[in-house]
Amino acid sequence: MKHFLKHIILFSIIFFVVEKGCYYFIQHAPTKEYDKRLELILKGEMNKDVVIIGSSRGANNIIAKQLEQETKLSTYNLSYRGSNIDFHEFILSTLLKYNKPPKKVFLVIDPVYEFKKEKTLNFRIDRLFPLKKYNYINNELIKRNKKNILSKFFCVSRVSKKDFNLKKVNVLPINIMSSHGSKIITSKKERIMTFNNNIEIYSKQDEKQEQIDSFYKIQALCKLQEIELIFVFPPNHSRFNMSFYKRFRKLIKKENRILVYDTLNPKYKNKDYYRDESHLLKKGAEIFTSEISEFILNSK
Repeated sequence: MKHFLKHIILFSIIFFVVEKGCYYFIQHAPTKEYDKRLELILKGEMNKDVVIIGSSRGANNIIAKQLEQETKLSTYNLSYRGSNIDFHEFILSTLLKYNKPPKKVFLVIDPVYEFKKEKTLNFRIDRLFPLKKYNYINNELIKRNKKNILSKFFCVSRVSKKDFNLKKVNVLPINIMSSHGSKIITSKKERIMTFNNNIEIYSKQDEKQEQIDSFYKIQALCKLQEIELIFVFPPNHSRFNMSFYKRFRKLIKKENRILVYDTLNPKYKNKDYYRDESHLLKKGAEIFTSEISEFILNSK
């Protein structure tokens, strides 16, 4: 019996030490991250008049600081590269849980892919892992089968291999953020670009109901909080997809608004304003951001 009790005590001591060690690495994980936006949301430090939510088209094509200067409304860009509508819903619901509701939400649309499965657009689960010290985030990871239920109680179940690396996360040039969350592009890809003038026909056949549900939930959240929701279509180096636009309009509630870039502006057909087909360089983003500012000022 004594031998058994010794083993129990020894195991308890070892487990306690391991738990404390894991706790340290979990607590330290957020400090290694360059992108602090989600943690600022969780801390209730994202109280802005205007927020921009989207994928890289939102991050690159809208300059939040410029928008703030031109409209006198505090603004922040919460767009994440490679994120889908499911992640956008998560960002908005988390924002509203821990912060004051913004006056306006600009949801940046990815034409054609907004409601479909696209390998380059996903729920950015990688943005959650470093913040699992927060129970809210850990619960989301459990919900998405990325952590087990034991992680609610034990740090050893919450910690991951990456947490043991104490080095700061390297930041690619394309991911460098401005003070207001935008990722402004100053250099373009070395590739031949020609304006795509083809008329594309959109089919809803491959739409995913869960993505449409997320789209509806975003609209419901904004209505509940009396937030003005504006859907934004930034320019592409191609003809505007009217086929998708017609389908899109059928899915929006009447209280919400749509902002489409000036399709008659010849600069949007000029490849010198683009990094690639879907992302504007700084000088292109400045033009489009001014369009949004004008939209806001004219609707006051």
